[in-house]
Amino acid sequence: MEKEVRASIGEKIRRLRTGGNLSIQKLAQKSGVSPAGIYKLEMNEMTPSIVTLMKIAGALGKKASYFIEDVESVRNVEFIKADERKSVYNKESKILIEHMAAKLEDCKLYCGILTVKKGGGTWKETISHTGEEFFFCLSGEIEMMVGEETYSMKEGDSIHFKAEMPHQWRSCSEGDAKMLYVLTPPSFMPEVDVAG
Repeated sequence: MEKEVRASIGEKIRRLRTGGNLSIQKLAQKSGVSPAGIYKLEMNEMTPSIVTLMKIAGALGKKASYFIEDVESVRNVEFIKADERKSVYNKESKILIEHMAAKLEDCKLYCGILTVKKGGGTWKETISHTGEEFFFCLSGEIEMMVGEETYSMKEGDSIHFKAEMPHQWRSCSEGDAKMLYVLTPPSFMPEVDVAG
């Protein structure tokens, strides 16, 4: 079990580091952990102390618990029944996120269903990061701003773009809007409070 936990921690550190375009040296500077220590962790050659894990987690914008939870859920096939999807809710953005894909070993994408209440979205700030984003409007109306362009999305519409372009979006529906959302790399999926 310890070997599996160590392998999971190393993989998560490497995935977040590379997804954030950080070299081992850069992560070392941000975290205060030596480059050799980070290398050994990523190569599963050592088990980190709690303090070391907290330093690395803070530098990568995660809680230390992220690196040791769901070890058994990292696999080569992820099958989720409709009534077993885990969900989280962001009160500020008014977005309910139902997780659909993100647990594969060395996962390259995140996929979820977003249910957005009236006036909700990411419109309070412009976002840009490495990777790609894809949205498919399942219901309602969404105003999507990518670069200098604004796109009005309705049921059946989709948009796919390079995430380096500044982007933001908001719901224009009277009721809830719903979208299928695919993101690469998965490390840029924001952490939000668990829905009650």
